[in-house]
Amino acid sequence: MQNWERLYEYIHEYQRLTLEYYARHGVAFLTTYWNINKDTTVWDDDQMFGGAYERTGDLSGIKWDKYLLLPVYFSEEISTAFDGSEFGLIKEQETSIVFPSLYGITPYAGDIVKFESEFLQSSDDTYPIFKVTGVEPYPNTEKRYWKLRCKVYESKGTEKVEAKTEDTYVFFDYDKKVHTVEEAESLAKMLVKDEELKINLVDMWNDNSGLLEI
Repeated sequence: MQNWERLYEYIHEYQRLTLEYYARHGVAFLTTYWNINKDTTVWDDDQMFGGAYERTGDLSGIKWDKYLLLPVYFSEEISTAFDGSEFGLIKEQETSIVFPSLYGITPYAGDIVKFESEFLQSSDDTYPIFKVTGVEPYPNTEKRYWKLRCKVYESKGTEKVEAKTEDTYVFFDYDKKVHTVEEAESLAKMLVKDEELKINLVDMWNDNSGLLEI
């Protein structure tokens, strides 16, 4: 039987567009993301369902991996709901975010998201941090997006989370990949040197001769 191939493979091109190209080049919002490190986290197995004594704090065995400048997409408008309880009137805020599986990060319920960073707003770093309350993968394929439901967790700082942070990574926008802090610093220095080299080459270029004047 003669082999044939469609000239316009719509399904495959659409999949590459949405799961590869747009996942890397779409309009994003930068966040700081703490992902639960399930390999080093110490759970309380004395009870039926296990878990942790505390989410954060001295009694917590949860360990975190921190991701700086992690782009997220499709951030929904924060909805506010008021709930009356024995503590008084509580204002609950919820939102949702999306990021692709290309990051190599598997999100879990209980992860922490901070939409504002101290190095961006050093004078006003009082924005709340959010806790992931639900994770929805879509579509159910190897390459996918993760949709995270988030609810306000605390309005104070992240000192307790930082104390339990194991490793810190940086999303480097140039190659759209996650690197260690040391690797990101080296790549940033290389980009600065490349930019300086480009400027020097432009200055040495002679339009009349079409040659570099060294």
